[in-house]
Amino acid sequence: MWAMRLLLALLLAATLYVASLVLFPVEHIVVIGNKHLKTEDILARTQLHVGEPWLWIRSDRLQGLRRDPWVAEARLEKPRIGEVRLILREREPFLPLTDGNALATDGTVLPGGARMAKGPQVEGQGPLPVQDLLALARAYPEATRLRYTPAGFWVETPQGVAFAPEARLLVKYAQAGAPKGRVYLYSWGVSVSP
Repeated sequence: MWAMRLLLALLLAATLYVASLVLFPVEHIVVIGNKHLKTEDILARTQLHVGEPWLWIRSDRLQGLRRDPWVAEARLEKPRIGEVRLILREREPFLPLTDGNALATDGTVLPGGARMAKGPQVEGQGPLPVQDLLALARAYPEATRLRYTPAGFWVETPQGVAFAPEARLLVKYAQAGAPKGRVYLYSWGVSVSP
């Protein structure tokens, strides 16, 4: 008797599974919030296609998309039977780098983002001091170029150039206004030349 019940339960489960594959297909996929990434690429990465079973689509399909540096946030919604909605928030390119990449406002390096970045051009030697550059760009919104070397940081504005061996000195100096002429900041004092 228990064998018959088990067989009926398995048969019912198999029938429900097959019905879920056929009765509720994905009819419409909407991607919202993408500016840089192409919709076709997003759908390929998530492996979402019209016609596949709507009931079996889960948010774990977004894992590959979330690893993309351009994607700050990705969410999957199923508002109605047959409809799937992907909602993205892409990172904004902020500081253009000389290699064609850009720093986002959160410090993530965005491949190929330099042409879309609106901040000052970044040039330098050595490891990229991400947090220092972001702090300088925010402290000097009128800056046209930021440079860094092992010796220190330079901020170029239309009015002048400021140098300091540490970014924090330049950030502190920004409260006094944009540099006029050549300004050299050190922990023991300031040197200004026209």
